[in-house]
Amino acid sequence: MRRKIGYDARMIEHSGIGVRIQHILRFWPINMIDAELFVFGDPEKLRNYDLPKHAKIIPYFAKIYSVKEWMGHPAMKNMDLLDIPHFNVPIFQISKCIVTIHDLIPYHFKSVHGSLIKRFYLNFILRLIIRYAKKIVAVSNFTKQDIQKEFYSGNRDIEVIYNGIDPLIFHPNDEVLVNEFRQNLNLPKTFLLSIGIGKVHKNFEFLIRNLVTLWRNGSLDIPLILGGISKDVPDDIQNLKSQFPDKLIILPFLSYEKLPFIYQTSDLFIFPSKFEGFGFPVLEAQAVGAPVLSSNATVLPEILKDSAFLFDPTNDKDFQEVLLRLLGDHELRISKKSEGLVNSVRFHWLDQIKKIKKMYESLLND
Repeated sequence: MRRKIGYDARMIEHSGIGVRIQHILRFWPINMIDAELFVFGDPEKLRNYDLPKHAKIIPYFAKIYSVKEWMGHPAMKNMDLLDIPHFNVPIFQISKCIVTIHDLIPYHFKSVHGSLIKRFYLNFILRLIIRYAKKIVAVSNFTKQDIQKEFYSGNRDIEVIYNGIDPLIFHPNDEVLVNEFRQNLNLPKTFLLSIGIGKVHKNFEFLIRNLVTLWRNGSLDIPLILGGISKDVPDDIQNLKSQFPDKLIILPFLSYEKLPFIYQTSDLFIFPSKFEGFGFPVLEAQAVGAPVLSSNATVLPEILKDSAFLFDPTNDKDFQEVLLRLLGDHELRISKKSEGLVNSVRFHWLDQIKKIKKMYESLLND
């Protein structure tokens, strides 16, 4: 009898986790002869994505981080393996779960899960996973080490399988198309770019505080474009824009396929985050040939190595000095473009999918 693999795809439209779900299902590595695939999630959402033709969709609407989620879907008890791409597992099926942990941001930053109930849930479920899950996957060595430091007990193996970059989407585009994109959005000739501002660990306040200082003292004239705002623009950003109408530009929502163009048109991509489990944006920028100025926090040195310019995300002087030095030296920025392109190749999705295939085959034959 063929084995059955269940895949929880409820978070397919989330950033980060959703990107991993989309690509694993798009490049699904297990032949239908070897195992049936059952995808749990909202059928309306799932129809918008490239799923294997043989996959069977099972409607599943349990809210993320809910008690109902702990119960799981009744069909899950019939699965041989359950791939859960976050730590929100069905606890009564945990012994058959492959659990991917992207980061411990909700654990380290109380503002993400501030209530006592949510903090209890987080501690309880992570300890349960460490003890009982069939397989634990981390998306970086940093995340693996963070799990071991905070929750590790015994000789529990944690496998590292990175996230990836799709070279069919993230690659240098023809300059004619890039210029057409710039003109359509009426972008300035030169600009800094930053993406992802909604959460405290993204360190947006640090970035803006330092840019405002440089704008006000005349050391910096180049504007900043902000992307990744999927909802209403926060009031504090609106206020800043009113103070610096020519310096702060809010980018309209861009589809995933259009992201390479905004990266490629930027003079410098800045990523000031204080905590990441992986760091998609820095690799996406590198894959299209944009120079990257990144925080040196948590996983980022592991992902970037020497292929980007790094700064201390808690040190204003360090950031300002590095930024001004880069903007004053065009050749220095250019020098990192080729290194960034080479670095991004280490994370192509198909290479990561091969590791996932090997893991599945090992568990199916166990």
